[in-house]
Amino acid sequence: MLISTRSRYALRVLARMAKMMEVKRNSPVSLSLLSKQENISVRYLEQIFGKLRTTGIVKGKRGPGGGYVFGIAPAEISLFDVVSVLETEFLPASCLSEGVNCSPSRNYEEKRCPLEESCVTRPLWLNLREMYNSFMKNHSLADLVAGDIQWGE
Repeated sequence: MLISTRSRYALRVLARMAKMMEVKRNSPVSLSLLSKQENISVRYLEQIFGKLRTTGIVKGKRGPGGGYVFGIAPAEISLFDVVSVLETEFLPASCLSEGVNCSPSRNYEEKRCPLEESCVTRPLWLNLREMYNSFMKNHSLADLVAGDIQWGE
């Protein structure tokens, strides 16, 4: 699975927003300013922030000087929290999806792959998914802002 532009842009823009709010003492940040600084259309940011708002990651402030603020402190927002709002589950192979059959026989009537128990690559894909989930859950937006994203911490 490729991480979509929605998730890549969301992480970039939220990191930019966190940096700006540190300087502006938690004042709301407008999407138009974020749009200009990150070269992403306001319309696309509205879609992204609409989804993030439903989970409480961000909150909108109306009126003059309005914009968005964090609903949760950046140190409490895992990268997984952001990406999981905007993506389906991370699946390094289609056979990990519920009801997907990737066997050579292509008997799509079966809900499980007949090779599931004997497939030598299935443990690889399961472990890769777990590594991704663990890494993303163990790193916060504050870590991203600080440039403190490393494997094996």
